[in-house]
Amino acid sequence: METISTQTLIFICDSFITATITTTTTTTITSTTTTPDPIACRNGTHILDNGNCVTIDQAIINAVGTIRNNSTNSTVVAETLSQYISLLPNSSSTLNQSYKLTVDEIDTCLNKIKDVNLTLNTNDSILVAQPVNQGGNVMTLGASFTRATGGQVINTANTGNIINSFSSAAAIISNQSLAGVKSLNMLIIDKLTAYKDLDKSSDRFLASSVIVVALHRNDSASTSTNISLYFQVLQEYHPNRVAQYYCSFYDTTSLKWNESGCTMPKNNTAFNRYECSCNHLSTFALVWSPYVTPCDTSTHVSMSDGSCLSKPNAQIETVNTLRANTSDSTAIADALSSYISAITDSNIALNSSYTLNVSEIDIILSNINNTNITKNTNDSILVVQQPNQGDNVIVLGASFTRGTGGEVVNNTNKERVTNSYLSTAAIINEESLDGVTSLNILIIDKPTTYENIDNSTNKTVASSVIVVSVQRNSSAEPRMNISLYFQLLKRNQTIDRPEYFCSFYDTMNSSWNESGCTKPRYNLTFDRYECSCNHLTSFALVWLPKVPLTRYLNAQDIASLIFQSISILCFIAIIIHGLTIRVCNPMASLQARDLLPLISCAVTMILFIFYIGLAMTVYTKTTYDDEKQSYHILNHVRNTTSLDQSYERMKRCVIILLLSCATQGVGWLLGPFLRFVSEDTANVLGWFFNIFNGLEGVWAIILYIIILSKGIDERKLVVGAGEVMKPTESLCHKYEKCSGEDNENEDHSKKEATEINYQSTGNKA
Repeated sequence: METISTQTLIFICDSFITATITTTTTTTITSTTTTPDPIACRNGTHILDNGNCVTIDQAIINAVGTIRNNSTNSTVVAETLSQYISLLPNSSSTLNQSYKLTVDEIDTCLNKIKDVNLTLNTNDSILVAQPVNQGGNVMTLGASFTRATGGQVINTANTGNIINSFSSAAAIISNQSLAGVKSLNMLIIDKLTAYKDLDKSSDRFLASSVIVVALHRNDSASTSTNISLYFQVLQEYHPNRVAQYYCSFYDTTSLKWNESGCTMPKNNTAFNRYECSCNHLSTFALVWSPYVTPCDTSTHVSMSDGSCLSKPNAQIETVNTLRANTSDSTAIADALSSYISAITDSNIALNSSYTLNVSEIDIILSNINNTNITKNTNDSILVVQQPNQGDNVIVLGASFTRGTGGEVVNNTNKERVTNSYLSTAAIINEESLDGVTSLNILIIDKPTTYENIDNSTNKTVASSVIVVSVQRNSSAEPRMNISLYFQLLKRNQTIDRPEYFCSFYDTMNSSWNESGCTKPRYNLTFDRYECSCNHLTSFALVWLPKVPLTRYLNAQDIASLIFQSISILCFIAIIIHGLTIRVCNPMASLQARDLLPLISCAVTMILFIFYIGLAMTVYTKTTYDDEKQSYHILNHVRNTTSLDQSYERMKRCVIILLLSCATQGVGWLLGPFLRFVSEDTANVLGWFFNIFNGLEGVWAIILYIIILSKGIDERKLVVGAGEVMKPTESLCHKYEKCSGEDNENEDHSKKEATEINYQSTGNKA
């Protein structure tokens, strides 16, 4: 029997864990012999795990399984977490992402450790879980870590020594902030495999070790927190350009590094580190972003290398870069983002030789691949991301808020983004991203390049522009469904009752086209229009301006007025002629049954007068359909009676009416074709329309002449019958009994005829 300290060394490949437990125990040492394969466990791919020689990936899987099994043994959880952090940098690229702990899981795992007093120290991390009160007026305040040496617990007794040392990272909580705290848990990670690419939505990059802190209190009451942080910039994460440093915590809600509640870091040149403080506890790190020389954004552009160029010079430089066919995706993304800023709200006329057209922008965006890039400015956001980000996070699109900037949209923040007052957004349905290896989206807030690109339809851009492309790992393409959200640009918010279209730019026809897109629906709550499309390209909300009310008449307008005036004059001539005949020769005037077709024509003439009045005052393009009137005329003519002698003339009248219906009908049938034909063809069809519909007065004249001819024939018949009846009338005047005798003679004649017929019948029999 031997009493020993429980401080032990557990060798793991090239790393070691030093576990220190302050209590001592009595342990019986029994000699055992194990014979693991020494060669297999020294080649950098295997490790001794519970006496078994397994691959590093398998050891990681075992460790993650232990952590996720919700073990209540704090010592086991702590040792497994420390082991996991040491193993992860040596894992293979084929390790399934599901066997990597998320930031939330590491935070939860650290917070789960309680009621122990231990320190786990390796070459990769230090994990401290100790009661704050260590007795003897010694309080645990935090921890520090020095690269290649290991970590150390910081307490009230050694604070000064550690602060004045070259620690890689350290965290110290003030005494006042620890009031009521039972235990302090702290994890400092030197090798940042689990945290390296957490933030893909902003220009924030890790520069230091990561510090994770959690407290266990005696009660629910909490006091204000003040934690001092010390970070050295790690060599492998040293910026390759002039940088601006930030003391940040990782916001698990927005999945971003966030500086809220932390001071700006101060550079301590004596110890080559940055120092700051925060008023809360979380996962902390020193991050950097490219330093941007302050620019007057109205005349200059902040370039990706930190320089400040005038907008004309920035335009030339970025276009030269983009047209140089470089394969550097980062350089392409930087240049494209800077180009958009250079041409936005420029007070100087754009150089046409250094202006990218729509097709060039589409091609440049689609050529960015094999990378995860987000370029966010006040003028645009450019996102190039792999849809599958691991940890069940799927990138779906991007959004932009005017005056604030953009944001990557994924399946975890989609609801929050769509229920906000965004300016523009594009979100692809998750099923449509099957097989997609890269999702590229560019949102341009003020689309200068797109303002005057459609000269054929007069459609005008009313919103920001969204350019989208994808790259797939196979030729199979599932059905695409992209949801689009547009707020109007300020200059379009005062337009009176316009008609909006959700459109894409058709580079073949150089025009905005609505094919494959739904009609935009206005969302009153968020003051925006929403629609969806079944393909990818350059999208925008466009509107057609109303035809301005003007007194200017083109050639077709003048011809239409002339035709209508001729028709009116023809009908006036009909009225004058009819009135003259009625006064001079009442017997030759038109009968009531002959007036019905002319009344229908009169209604048409009244409409002509009305339209001419509008054209001379208000001028609209309103037309009318007189085919209905033609059918009325035909119906009236068919129901009128006529004598056999006027049959031929009636047939000609019907032919004229049918011809009128045909010409009027053909004129209106040309209308639907105007939407599909070219402008020149539409003009020709317009002339046919005017000519056919302007013949109404001519048909009325011909119809009037036919009716008069029919009336003349009827009068001739009446006159002829009168001549035949004159002798009989004379006899009747001469003899008073003429009528009676005539009747008697008629009866006698009928009787004789009957007798003759009877006799004739008898003889035949």
